[in-house]
Amino acid sequence: MKTIGILGGLGPESTAAYYNYITRKYYELKHDYAYPQIIINSLSFKPVIDEKYTCAPMVAQAVQALARAGADFVVAACNSIHVVYDQVAPKASIPWVSIMSAVAEKAKAQGMRKVALLGTIFTMQGSFYRNAFDACQLDLITPDADDQRQVNRIIYDELVLGVVRPESREVVLGIIDKLGKAGAQGVILGCTELPFLIQSEHTNLPVLDSTVIHAQKALDLAIA
Repeated sequence: MKTIGILGGLGPESTAAYYNYITRKYYELKHDYAYPQIIINSLSFKPVIDEKYTCAPMVAQAVQALARAGADFVVAACNSIHVVYDQVAPKASIPWVSIMSAVAEKAKAQGMRKVALLGTIFTMQGSFYRNAFDACQLDLITPDADDQRQVNRIIYDELVLGVVRPESREVVLGIIDKLGKAGAQGVILGCTELPFLIQSEHTNLPVLDSTVIHAQKALDLAIA
């Protein structure tokens, strides 16, 4: 069995969600407690928010620290940090498993052709998700500028801090409804905190939970 490395802290709630999912899902599958070893390197979120494209050296060092600690591969419990994926992953000594590729593969497997993306402004306006979906020949759409700002505010001012407000859920559901009317066949919760606010039972549009998809990918690789 392989050892999973998690780049965590981005934020703390999503890091805990990955750990809980992997360990609990393993028990459901195997009915024992011999789940894979998990090593977490908890990073400060501030440099990622402040520096964005220039945080690659910090992320590369964090990946290498997990490798030295014994991780066989790495997953990052954050979508936005994948903006430096193409800079860091090719040079890393162990694989960094991409969240956007895992989500694109899942969307394609479910027969989707056009998918909406929600996340931080950084994620929605970045190219890293779009490139992964282009590679799978899938269309990706995002909310308009005003809706992007609303989703971004809810993520940073509430969800990252562990605050879940029903009124914010209604705002996001309204945005999802607009994206469905624009032709989206599914919606990606492309921030690992968004699943604390939105679950599949809240909307008729199929939900692609990036946290669950990515954590499941990590478990599959560990026990393969």
